[in-house]
Amino acid sequence: MQEYQAIVRVRHEGLDLAVSDEALDAVTGELVDYGATAQLWPDVSEWTMTVRVPSLWDVAAYAGRAVRTAYFNAGHGVNVVRVDAWNVAEWEQAKGLSD
Repeated sequence: MQEYQAIVRVRHEGLDLAVSDEALDAVTGELVDYGATAQLWPDVSEWTMTVRVPSLWDVAAYAGRAVRTAYFNAGHGVNVVRVDAWNVAEWEQAKGLSD
């Protein structure tokens, strides 16, 4: 397994987590194992999280499913619209080369 950072963007019509503390707590609680942090807008959220999967090709499915499940378990529907990801070790190595 390799460690990847993923950014998962989701759409959730009629839900603004920035003003709904209960919904935010419920979703965040479901994602605590991923060290997830969020940027919140009305109807859209972006979650940055760490996942351990076999390859880059698995990140979107795994991270997207985790976020979708978190919203579902909190009683809200959501559509994943984008997932960006990078390998943590490669990122750290590349960052060291540019210093």
